[in-house]
Amino acid sequence: MRNRCEGKGIWMDPCHHGMGSHGPGDCGHGHHGPGARWGSFFEGGGGITRRFLKPVVLLLLAEEPYHGYELMSKLKDFGIDHSNMDPSILYRLLRNIEREGLAESSLNDSGAGPARKVYTLTAEGREVLDLWAASIEGIVSFLGGFKERYEKLGK
Repeated sequence: MRNRCEGKGIWMDPCHHGMGSHGPGDCGHGHHGPGARWGSFFEGGGGITRRFLKPVVLLLLAEEPYHGYELMSKLKDFGIDHSNMDPSILYRLLRNIEREGLAESSLNDSGAGPARKVYTLTAEGREVLDLWAASIEGIVSFLGGFKERYEKLGK
């Protein structure tokens, strides 16, 4: 079975490799372009935010069931601007989450217009969300220590 919880590899670049000896965004495949080695890691929707898209979606689905369009608008609460993100990224993630058994979908035709696929978090999805939350606590602690030491440089 695939590793459903990418929380164990949160610091992974877009090519899904661990950082290893190279920086985020530089997998050695040459398709990230000059300057992408570190810059892409920290830039909005294409950088660190995208790395946390899966846990954000799991969290939103834990709050209540949503269809894709609603999720796109809810991502703004986390600083992910849907105008800067191709919706296909979210829909691909939703299909993967469902395939991994972390969410299930059903068609909802109660509103105006066509039926929409509504996603609900499964118990397994909740477990993965819990693992992400625990991993994030460690990252927050790490980043806090980093920031403290950086501030001591006095720049």
